[in-house]
Amino acid sequence: MKYMIMIGLDIGTTSISGLLYDLDKQTVLHSITEEQAIKPSSRNHEWERLQEPGIILQQAERILEHLLSQVPEAAGIGLTGQMHGIVYIDHNGNPLGPLYTWQDGRGGQPCLEDSSYTYAQKLSGLAGYHVAPGYGLATHYYNLQHQLVPENAVQFCTIADYIAMRLANSAVPLIDATQAAGIGGFSLETGDFDKIALIQAGIDVAILPKVVPSGTAIGATLQGIPVYTSLGDNQASFLGSVPQPGDSLLLNIGTGSQLSAWLPEYNHASSAMEVRPYPGGGVLLVGAALSGGKSYALLEGFFRQLITAYTGEAPADVYSLLAQLLTEEPSDGKTAGLKVNTQFLGTRADPGKRGSIEGISLDNFTPAGLARAFLQGMVDELYGFLHDLEQQGAKAFSRLIGSGNALRSNPVLCTKAEATFGLPLTPGEHAEEAAVGAALCAAVGSGLISSFGEAGAYLGEVYH
Repeated sequence: MKYMIMIGLDIGTTSISGLLYDLDKQTVLHSITEEQAIKPSSRNHEWERLQEPGIILQQAERILEHLLSQVPEAAGIGLTGQMHGIVYIDHNGNPLGPLYTWQDGRGGQPCLEDSSYTYAQKLSGLAGYHVAPGYGLATHYYNLQHQLVPENAVQFCTIADYIAMRLANSAVPLIDATQAAGIGGFSLETGDFDKIALIQAGIDVAILPKVVPSGTAIGATLQGIPVYTSLGDNQASFLGSVPQPGDSLLLNIGTGSQLSAWLPEYNHASSAMEVRPYPGGGVLLVGAALSGGKSYALLEGFFRQLITAYTGEAPADVYSLLAQLLTEEPSDGKTAGLKVNTQFLGTRADPGKRGSIEGISLDNFTPAGLARAFLQGMVDELYGFLHDLEQQGAKAFSRLIGSGNALRSNPVLCTKAEATFGLPLTPGEHAEEAAVGAALCAAVGSGLISSFGEAGAYLGEVYH
């Protein structure tokens, strides 16, 4: 009898999580999350968002060691993690310089030779593909123009694929379509980078990692446990949350936020949503709001500064104060009309766009009204993507599945999501749904699950 416990690792933006997933019992046996352990790298510009890959690797190894102390005979290791960012590596697989995260803004900087274009826009025009700021190729293109690519760099890859490579005792990064598409210049038709287009744009394609099928085994740990290619965190969350992709919307609100829906095919109609490959076939249409949970954190920071200025001491917990304010808002509708646009970090299509607060009256500009308007603005930005799904021919959805820490910790946000979408919200059974998806991907790769289409049958009973 095959061992039926898989390990899932999620290399996130602000934390790393790991878990043991029992395929027989369809549940998480054990999980561990280390918050705020990833320290930002030093930076020379305000728009830089860098992290140290060596520190991330050490943390991932510690978490894996802890999981293996619980179940030494795990059947495989799957990974996921923050998409779009890149790490340069040398021929021995060692990192050269920092991890340029998905939040790094160099691709959105104006070109020196023509400030009417950003580097991401110029690359997009040259390659014929939309490459947003924060995507690995936009970052790489900026580095090329500024002679910032490390001299001994032979390839780059995502942080999750770097971790997978090192855990598997390999020096050659491999990447699946879900991660490759997040780097940019990826053809959905061929399932690979469009190397001809990228060469024409001035990119040496030798630096790109090799694209392999999702769930490909890339090596084994020193204990002999197979390691599989990583999934993009968005696809992993969908795989680990949605048992029946065709009838469900996934609403994720965490550090960023997304509305995701699976479609069997893509009709190429113009859309503000990103089209991402999905393991096993079909596409995931994703409407991404860059601020996400950071919008509420912005409001929390405002109140924190106000309280500190008034009392002379920084408060220990402002979120509990916000939660109390939300319960005390009067029910007479006096806070109605206040509207917050939460695009504080811009959008993928327009990085320079900014948020706003509108409709202020003498009655509605209260702390509670502002808190509720921020939450509603976060939901409204994602709800706006439903029109794009209709343009793609998506059928009516019957279920809204919620994931992400911001949704999980804020019942008022959940209520607003249900009311706005007009659908019942089913919270994800597992707090670390992306790590669950990574574990299921590894199970498909190992053959314990016959296909990605069957993976939803291994989720918990709350979905069925």
